[in-house]
Amino acid sequence: MPQKSGKGVYKTVNVHSGWLLSVDFGTSNTAAAQWDATGAASAIALTHTGNLMSSSVFVHETGHIDVGAVALNNATGDPAGFVPGPKRWLTAGQVEFTVRDRTMPASRVVAAVLRTALARAQAQHANTPPDRLVLTHPEGWAPHQIRVLVDAAAEVGVPADRVVTVSEPRAAARYYARSAAVENGSRVAVFDFGGGTLDVAVLAAGPDGVFQVIAAQGDNAMGGRNIDAAVRQWVDRQLAERNPELAAAVAADTSVREQRALEESIRSAKELLSEMPSAGIDVRAGDRQEVLLLSRREFEELFEPQIARAVAVARSTFESVGGVRSVYLTGGSSRLPLVHRMAQELGQVATLDDPKTVVAQGALLAVAVPVAPRSPDRAQGQPAPQSEAPAAR
Repeated sequence: MPQKSGKGVYKTVNVHSGWLLSVDFGTSNTAAAQWDATGAASAIALTHTGNLMSSSVFVHETGHIDVGAVALNNATGDPAGFVPGPKRWLTAGQVEFTVRDRTMPASRVVAAVLRTALARAQAQHANTPPDRLVLTHPEGWAPHQIRVLVDAAAEVGVPADRVVTVSEPRAAARYYARSAAVENGSRVAVFDFGGGTLDVAVLAAGPDGVFQVIAAQGDNAMGGRNIDAAVRQWVDRQLAERNPELAAAVAADTSVREQRALEESIRSAKELLSEMPSAGIDVRAGDRQEVLLLSRREFEELFEPQIARAVAVARSTFESVGGVRSVYLTGGSSRLPLVHRMAQELGQVATLDDPKTVVAQGALLAVAVPVAPRSPDRAQGQPAPQSEAPAAR
């Protein structure tokens, strides 16, 4: 197990006596990964249909909090208790949330998400708790924001001395280093374009195997949700021209269930347009219905200004350290073809397998198996020294 040294650095974890769990609490979705005696990090299925669980929460009148699909379902009949993206609130600096005129610590809301992820993971380990819980966060978060994650872990029974926090770009960089030769001083650029935030960072590998962030910028108002909003505005314009009665009904009379269905249709179309030339968006209000066909060209025109802005943030970050050669894309929104094409202006573009789960897996690698960088003058094939994992934040 990692022991904290005088400098606050966690040494390599001995996982033979137990297992490790990481949770990547995202704006739109939460992912988790495990590390056990088999010696590999693997994503955990947090739902019956996949590895991702919605980060949405629903606060009942009693104060009980549901998460994920249950929260989404409850919101259709009682939207007052619905919080679609609690991480967005936390990123904005709020450490207390107000729902139903009830103010509660943000840690309580985050704890509901962690509790569900923990239960799913422990079910695969005879309900045995993990030896360590690794939690990820944006590089730009302040200590009091990171503290919310640690407090949330305490609320689900994991004390602070068993919690390690790792920034998202550090985790992504460590995932990259598992299969690439990393020389002392080599730089890794991470372009993390998620559901609600943009994080850009340049990291350098030190002689001890620790990736240090040497430049970072971000935009907490940019991400997949903004793309969804742009498509929704397109839908409203199309309906106003083609079907004014349905447009009026959507604006005034649609139920919460119908609004949620429209949002889901937009998200589905966005994913399809990563591979297909066009996709349909189903709009319903009562007995009225219209299917709007959105082409990839139209779709990309809707959010190209936002991607251009993201690329400008990245370029400024990279130029501040003299440029980079390779850019690794993470985050669900990084799958969009336009993001790939425009990111090529920054350097050689690479993706990290499933961009939605690599941060969770990389966080475990950062703690369990620190990378051993190759010094430029080390003889080829000579073993590299063992090293320590990133400092706990």
